[in-house]
Amino acid sequence: VAFVSVTQQFNTSTPMGRLVLNVLLSFAQFERELIAERIRDKIAAQRRRGKWVGGRPILGYDVDRTGPSPKLVVNATEASQVRQIFAMYLKLGSLLPVVEELTKRGWLNKSWFTRRGEPRGGRAFDKSSVYDLLMNPLYVGKLKHKAEQFDGEHEAIIDPETFQKVQ
Repeated sequence: VAFVSVTQQFNTSTPMGRLVLNVLLSFAQFERELIAERIRDKIAAQRRRGKWVGGRPILGYDVDRTGPSPKLVVNATEASQVRQIFAMYLKLGSLLPVVEELTKRGWLNKSWFTRRGEPRGGRAFDKSSVYDLLMNPLYVGKLKHKAEQFDGEHEAIIDPETFQKVQ
């Protein structure tokens, strides 16, 4: 708002007015880039410390927002399903038979409510969602940031040996 009122004071039809406007726009763009860089650095630092920084909740965990920062806590019912899905994959050896078995059982992806109270998720599993579940390092207590993995502060659902076999 302040930027708009400042730019309205300059006559942009003159060369000097355009110059001042371009200088102001350059400073605004620099500030946006600086803020974005700070946010990226903060997220990377939180991941290194093992903190979950948000995003879509995953099957097996609930988000506890009672503290200063959100944490993942194990949902026992869903965690049991996750363990069974890993076991199914090891037994069947392929994604499509696992998807068919999950459909037969009537199991659905994680369902949750947004902060506004809107329902999300709760869809049937498909090949892509089973693949994403099986490849997610969150299930062994790890957090991923770009190519690196860090120990998370949340409890693991799957033991590392089982996770490695599935990989």
